[in-house]
Amino acid sequence: MPETQAINEQASTDSAQQLFEQPSISYDDVLTKMALRHPQEQIEQALKTAIEQEQAAHVAAYQAWELEVVEVEAERQAALAHNANLDADSDELMEVPELPAQPQLDLSLRRQCYRTEYVEVDLALTTEATPARTEYDDEALVAYIYPATHAHSEAQIAQVKRERFKQTRMQELAKLTVEVDGMEFDADELSQQRMARALVVMQNDESTSWVLANNDVAQVSKAQLFEACKFASAQQTALWVSQ
Repeated sequence: MPETQAINEQASTDSAQQLFEQPSISYDDVLTKMALRHPQEQIEQALKTAIEQEQAAHVAAYQAWELEVVEVEAERQAALAHNANLDADSDELMEVPELPAQPQLDLSLRRQCYRTEYVEVDLALTTEATPARTEYDDEALVAYIYPATHAHSEAQIAQVKRERFKQTRMQELAKLTVEVDGMEFDADELSQQRMARALVVMQNDESTSWVLANNDVAQVSKAQLFEACKFASAQQTALWVSQ
């Protein structure tokens, strides 16, 4: 086991040494690449290198801190033992040193270099008032930007949903077509009105020119136009009822 641990520690040391031997890349260098609009792949590679170097420096600082803690703790124990054996009024008290602060890794600098993604939020349907915020994915190196939201009432949300539903239904109606004798007719509400007006003035044996759904012009009999209008009305009714 000691041999395995020694091998692992040596491998870690070698890896850190290789990182330090690479050209140093700071987060300012990454921000410069971003400002100059370098390709995203280059920016991400530079950021990963900067992070690896920062991590290696942090590991080295942490290892040095651990050694320093051992030394300072020995000094503390010696000072405490010395002071414990003195009289209360003795002026030979030894100062008890404080333990060194543990090294901390500050992620704020690297996070300035993350790729940003703006999160889509349906602002008309939000139920809570929240300020704009940024959430960080430190694994993917992405900063997600969330917009500020408002607390809408249930009645207001229901109204918005209803209006959207009606708009969607009208869009679906606008795309309806019907087929009669191989001819495809537009079946939207305006087309139905045009059919109805034409049927009122047409004789039973009369035909009329009609622009079909594919913009071709065809001669259409009153019976064919009546069938098209009837089918269109039935499709509209089915659309209304199904939703």
